Amino acid sequence: VLARAIAIAVALFAVQALAVAAIAAVLRRANVYALIVVVACATAPLVFLAGAAIVGQPLSIEGRTFLALMHLSLGGFLFHFMTLPDRSVTLRIFVELLLAPRRTLTLAALGSRYGVRTMVGSRLDQLEQGQFLTIRPDGVITLLPRGQRFGRFVTAGRRLFNITSAN
Repeated sequence: VLARAIAIAVALFAVQALAVAAIAAVLRRANVYALIVVVACATAPLVFLAGAAIVGQPLSIEGRTFLALMHLSLGGFLFHFMTLPDRSVTLRIFVELLLAPRRTLTLAALGSRYGVRTMVGSRLDQLEQGQFLTIRPDGVITLLPRGQRFGRFVTAGRRLFNITSAN
């Protein structure tokens, strides 16, 4: 039973990853993070409806609901997996070293490829694309309503879990 559940989870994850990759290949300018969320949410009802065919036996409403929720959770895992190399400084350093000639960089070369300015600029661009904030030509950054809501959510979570530092 466990091996079958693992195989189903791997298949659901693979289908989502392949769907995101295919859509991203066609829509080159699309935000891959948004695509992951859209694919997971759009295909969850299909997983719910096709639950019996997916597992190879009849499923109750609860079983199909569980399968759809597992599918959404796997989409969340894909989202997290895709953000790690961009969000984690350590993983980004590994990526830059892997892409470098002979897998070697000086500290200065690493800094020119990926530094604080690059990291902050990339994240600000993504937040602006996601309509969380606006950046005026003079560099003034303003939170939009979506950013305010998300900021309140994150701040409440930090308070709830007693997180005082991002490091």
